[in-house]
Amino acid sequence: MKSSEGLQALRANQNLWYKIRVLLHDLCNIATDRAAELRTLATTDELYISAPYFTAEEAALVKTAQILPSTLTEVPEFEELDQEVTSEPRQIDDVTLHTVTIEQAIKDCLQNFFEKRRASGDSRPCGPHDMGPIYRAVFGISKEELKDEKLLSRLRRAGLRRLGAEVTGKSSEQKAQKGGKKEEKEECT
Repeated sequence: MKSSEGLQALRANQNLWYKIRVLLHDLCNIATDRAAELRTLATTDELYISAPYFTAEEAALVKTAQILPSTLTEVPEFEELDQEVTSEPRQIDDVTLHTVTIEQAIKDCLQNFFEKRRASGDSRPCGPHDMGPIYRAVFGISKEELKDEKLLSRLRRAGLRRLGAEVTGKSSEQKAQKGGKKEEKEECT
């Protein structure tokens, strides 16, 4: 997915961009990282764009940031869904490009999936299998960026800090290890 001014503005806010990367890290590592699982389980938004990752104001900034629209074919894991979509594909004029919000871009990619999940009574999609690849495409974040040692070190050291309170999702087992490193495994495809 191509970047636009809205995405560049999010990247320019270092604290907010860190939180976005932590969310993506957690979605991609929920199966192997207990802290990631605890943080994602604490969200209240169907797109996981809420506390403990973001304040209400930050969540609104992220959701309403304007980006160029994508197609499902930009996310290889969703090529089969692209064939099932009954609506007309978006036509983008080379001269006049229109934008959509990040929230709308994510929802467009997951439209069919959301309908199936809501019918089952759960509107939140599975983190690593369904959300990780879409979020990486929408935010333009590579797998390598999520494996960056500076990001992982900061996450292990500080977790997420919000309004003066620490929100790390660390389990008592991890606290007892005191400095013991846990192997990071990438689950996102």
